[in-house]
Amino acid sequence: MKPIVLTTTLLVGLLLLLAGSSTGNTAVPLVIGPYTQLSQFNSIIVSWTTVTPTRQNEVHWGGNPALGNITVEKSIFPKTLHSVKIEGLTAGLMYYYTVISDEIESPQYHFWTACDQNDTIRCVVYGDTRGGWDNWQATSLVSRAIERENPPLVLSTGDLVDNGKNPDDWVDFFAASPFVHNSTFYPVLGNHENYSHLYFSFFSLPSNERWYSFDNGPVHFIGLDSNPRNAFRFLQYLWLVHDLRTQSQPFTVVFFHHPLYSSGEEHGNTTLLRKIWAPVFERSHVDIVFNGHDHDYEHCYVNGITYIVTGGGGAPIYDVGHSPWTIYSEKTFHYCLLTVNSSTLTFEAKKPDGLVFDSFILTK
Repeated sequence: MKPIVLTTTLLVGLLLLLAGSSTGNTAVPLVIGPYTQLSQFNSIIVSWTTVTPTRQNEVHWGGNPALGNITVEKSIFPKTLHSVKIEGLTAGLMYYYTVISDEIESPQYHFWTACDQNDTIRCVVYGDTRGGWDNWQATSLVSRAIERENPPLVLSTGDLVDNGKNPDDWVDFFAASPFVHNSTFYPVLGNHENYSHLYFSFFSLPSNERWYSFDNGPVHFIGLDSNPRNAFRFLQYLWLVHDLRTQSQPFTVVFFHHPLYSSGEEHGNTTLLRKIWAPVFERSHVDIVFNGHDHDYEHCYVNGITYIVTGGGGAPIYDVGHSPWTIYSEKTFHYCLLTVNSSTLTFEAKKPDGLVFDSFILTK
């Protein structure tokens, strides 16, 4: 996570949020967060943003609501963007936490540390939440449904906001995504993030934060950058090949923004990238590849790999067709829920009202 400068635009957006943002939220003591990042077996990062620079910033945490532990942010100067790494945790456990900045205290939330390989995990994957078109109402609808699932981690296939360089968009995104308080969030870059410094300031991700991997339970997760700037770089390709060869988890899940296979009528396939990455996925027996970009749902199966387009996170939804590789497709807001143990991956595509409209099971 890199330092962020509180610009005039951001300050105006933050103050507007306190007065009642475009999402309809009432005044809140913290502008963004708190939310958790980089959940590991024995540590996690807690981040949040305050309206004005604060000097004394702490995370109070513990294995029960009484908390009992305090980790203080190491910072000499007052600032608005805060990040605290909590260490000495135990794998696969839920902890409670709250943050305090000077006299401002957040409500109490919870997080999970990463699980061991033999544990069962639950996670949500979704994408394309940019919600300026309807005042973030559809994004909030999907996000509240994800919050009800209470998953330990959530993955995004990109395009979180309309314009990654606009600070107000980020304020609105976090306000419309209440699940981030309790679910560790792992996004990848979409085209609308525009490689903004704001993205890299708000999120603490593994490796170089543009492409990365991590393990949780029996799953090896790989996030890639499919934007033209990095999609065809030999450096990312070599990293991907090496990462797949050296991982040993039972299941492998890959997620990035631009779909290799899509019947979406707005964008469709990313054909050149398919020629480069698909053979790598096939040789390494990747289980599922998640993408966004087309604002719809599509379940495809090609050469032993399941491909899911999950672009129904709140952006205006698109028409979608049907191709020879298509198992199911629909124009709908939705999210995907995975439940995985060492031998079985259960997949459910769900609408905001909880209706399961597509499902399958993969076994090892």
